[in-house]
Amino acid sequence: MALKVLIIDDSPVLRIMLSEMLQSLGHTIAGEADCAAAGIKAFRELKPDLVTLDISLPDENGLQVLEKLRRIDPAARVIVVTGNDQKAVSDKALQLRALGVLHKPFDGVELAAMLEKAAKR
Repeated sequence: MALKVLIIDDSPVLRIMLSEMLQSLGHTIAGEADCAAAGIKAFRELKPDLVTLDISLPDENGLQVLEKLRRIDPAARVIVVTGNDQKAVSDKALQLRALGVLHKPFDGVELAAMLEKAAKR
């Protein structure tokens, strides 16, 4: 099942990489945002099937953004993307019902497995 994905990440390079990976796996990019405020606005407007959400954003922590997305849509499907390998970050993301946590650097196989899990929900 093809998903409409919103990418929220402050790194232009990672947004391009994720976009290309997602499209190569048959998914559509609903939109991109480079900060928390733009990401929340895009989420409300675009109503994506899935969000990839960076933890380190310039204006707000990604976990705080995830909490806000939950308030907007408790069923939102979110994959957290992070370069932070602290277990506490992953645990908190999973407590907030993220579908999973992708640790940078990740590859297409890891992303595909996470997307398969997302498509089933």
